[in-house]
Amino acid sequence: MLKTLSSIAALLLAIAYLALGNGLFSTLISVRSSLQFGSTETTGAIMSSYFLGLVIGVFWCREVIRKVGHIRAFAAFAALLSILPLCHAFLVDPWAWAIFRVIAGLCLSGVFMVAESWINERATNKIRGQVLSIYMITFYLALGSGQFLINLDDTEKVSLFVLVSVLFSVAIIPISLTQSEAPAPVPKISFGVVDLFRLSPLAVVGCAVAGISNAAFYGMGPVFAKEAGLPLSGVSIFMGVTIFGGLVLQWPLGKLSDHFNRRHIIMVLAGLIAIICVGMAFMSGIDPLAIYALTAVFGGAAFALHPVCTAHANDFLDAEQRVNAAGGLMVVYGCAAASGPLVAATAMGYAGAEGLYYFIGGVQLTLLVFAVYRASSRKTILNVFRRPLVFAPRMTTVIAHVASSRDQNTEAGEEGEKDGGKL
Repeated sequence: MLKTLSSIAALLLAIAYLALGNGLFSTLISVRSSLQFGSTETTGAIMSSYFLGLVIGVFWCREVIRKVGHIRAFAAFAALLSILPLCHAFLVDPWAWAIFRVIAGLCLSGVFMVAESWINERATNKIRGQVLSIYMITFYLALGSGQFLINLDDTEKVSLFVLVSVLFSVAIIPISLTQSEAPAPVPKISFGVVDLFRLSPLAVVGCAVAGISNAAFYGMGPVFAKEAGLPLSGVSIFMGVTIFGGLVLQWPLGKLSDHFNRRHIIMVLAGLIAIICVGMAFMSGIDPLAIYALTAVFGGAAFALHPVCTAHANDFLDAEQRVNAAGGLMVVYGCAAASGPLVAATAMGYAGAEGLYYFIGGVQLTLLVFAVYRASSRKTILNVFRRPLVFAPRMTTVIAHVASSRDQNTEAGEEGEKDGGKL
């Protein structure tokens, strides 16, 4: 384990810098856009553009990596990424910012695809699950910590954009200096979304709802916090505790989904998120501590929804189908996420800041109704046939290959133990 970790230490360091910079960058863009352009709809359109770039990157970045190699591709993507914060600072125009966000999403998709390919190659089957957990913790701790960097200076100054650029640039150094051999080509994953829907409609709808809800929060959450009366430091705490709440609560919620009917867990999560949204909608002017506590629970439930839905789909799949299925569900998640901030911003334009949670709550209620319908029209999967839930940052389809390889190894090990018992 220590030998493997030492071989990917440079990767984990690069991931930490990337997530740290992206955590600051996304919140900074949301806050600065609402101040600069005044319209929540404009802010929503700009924030939606980022998720559009992520989806494009799923298809385009793989070919770039295949043609020029992992290290060159990483350096190119990260170098372009480090330029974008400066472009935002010196060209303040909503159309330009939307284009910059598309490019940022594409570049981040590429650099994480390279990093995750390396992790997949270095992690052996025996420790794949542990390495995946370390990767997840590194990613979310850095992403959450990045929220607090916004307090270092005034958001209307150039300095925070420069800091983001520095963090992205520093991420290039560990990868460029690594002596490890480049990994094998990025695994190709097909996306049979129609077949997935026929196999598990609830999983597809659930992943789409998760994408819409999470993207709406990431894009417009800082705007809500600011308009709810929180100072800039309060906005960073609001975003940070939501991400940390998601990190802390994912494991217990995942364990519950491994022991109970996952349709019921999806119902509980959707209902809980909807109830929290009602509470959040009336939080303007309330004690900030109450807001932070409620949004931490919101993060735990909202961020667990997508992996639980993915696990629900895996219950109906053979081992060799799970990589493609996970990739397809991530594409569904990304495409739905591209609409989340834009529609949420429109709701906020009509209903005020609380429109964000009216929108998320309404989407979750739709999922709840659909989950009830599916539970009444299809039998559940017996526990013995279900696979354990795997949590991982949902940045690229490569992580689907890492998680699935770990899952297949677990399954093979269990079958081997059974065979050994028979002998």
